[in-house]
Amino acid sequence: MIINQVPEIDTPQLFGLPSNIDRSVQRFNSMQVITQLKSLAAISAGEMRFDKEKWSQQLGPICQLWSQLYRPEEYSQIKITPQQLSSNDPVEAFIFMEIQAVIDILAKVNDMIASIARVLQGVEMLTPITEKVALELLKGDLPHAWSTIWEGPTNPNTWLRLVTKKAFQLKTWQQRVNSKQALNLSDLFHPETFLNALRQKSARL
Repeated sequence: MIINQVPEIDTPQLFGLPSNIDRSVQRFNSMQVITQLKSLAAISAGEMRFDKEKWSQQLGPICQLWSQLYRPEEYSQIKITPQQLSSNDPVEAFIFMEIQAVIDILAKVNDMIASIARVLQGVEMLTPITEKVALELLKGDLPHAWSTIWEGPTNPNTWLRLVTKKAFQLKTWQQRVNSKQALNLSDLFHPETFLNALRQKSARL
């Protein structure tokens, strides 16, 4: 019978869609499954009691990751002066502002994670701010306090790796710009601002 020859699954071409549309559907379904699994493993909003053992088990790895990625001494020696921030060269001024911004981001994130680590060690009291960040991490979410300073990846581990990677690259930008070396715009937190600064400099020239 003709009805038996009809495929059980409609092909994308039948609806005028590209043949690789199935990949997008599979990716979307996979993300939904991962989200559901994370919600099952995460602490619910009702389970807000501090459990040192459970928190140490789940938050210990991200504290360890941060200690491997971030070295405060590498950035403490970088001093940005007001004269550098107000440089007549728009590109140079932007670079100094971007470096100062990433130093501030690293310091804020370090304070939050260090506070969580001290709570887990039992040497600091749990404050509402630290608790909020910790609970968001326990749920597998990017803390809101982090996303407000830079809207990057939603995965906390990936966010931390990318922030420190950008910071490492930005330390060399001033030298690379002055020596006219190739630059990678993905190193920046605000690439659109850099392009505007470059446009201003080009217009002046």
